[in-house]
Amino acid sequence: MKTVRILKLFLAVFLVPVLFSCEKEDPSVNFDVTTIDMEPGGGSHTVSLRTNYDWTATTSDLWLEVFPTSGKKGTVTLTIKAVANDKGRSRRGRLNISCRELTRAVNVIQPPVLPQSLIVKHGNGSYTAPYLTGSSVTGIVKWGDGAEETYIGGLKHTYSSAGNHTLEINAAGANSFKVPSLVGVTEIDFLDF
Repeated sequence: MKTVRILKLFLAVFLVPVLFSCEKEDPSVNFDVTTIDMEPGGGSHTVSLRTNYDWTATTSDLWLEVFPTSGKKGTVTLTIKAVANDKGRSRRGRLNISCRELTRAVNVIQPPVLPQSLIVKHGNGSYTAPYLTGSSVTGIVKWGDGAEETYIGGLKHTYSSAGNHTLEINAAGANSFKVPSLVGVTEIDFLDF
């Protein structure tokens, strides 16, 4: 009888608090990144995930997939895949992890595939980029001297010295272009446009 009381006392004092403390631990979700930059043509990235309870993974959009979609507590590597972005504009999505009542996300950003290319060779000290027209034009202007800028209509660049320069615009969503001036222009290549 005395042994039973000691055993009950032992359980009450030592084991019961340990059992209940495990159940009261708040869920936690930790990633090794906060944002994933996907390539325009699609592909995959890996993300390290650490949780203290079982988890499930989902994505916010159909252009994203994640593997595996669920797992046990601990550390695991997830693979997130994206298809090519042929929509003509950057897009954002999320990798969502749910662990009990807690949900955390990693942002996924994917620029568009830039299939159109317009090249203008000129000898000016400054130059205004050609105007592109279309419903949702996005692109990058490479001025030919190492400088790059996001395309906007009327964008002008001043070179450190006059000479021969090759301006290249890689764009998506444009259906026509207009060169503001032909002064100093030696060549226009729009075969990929």
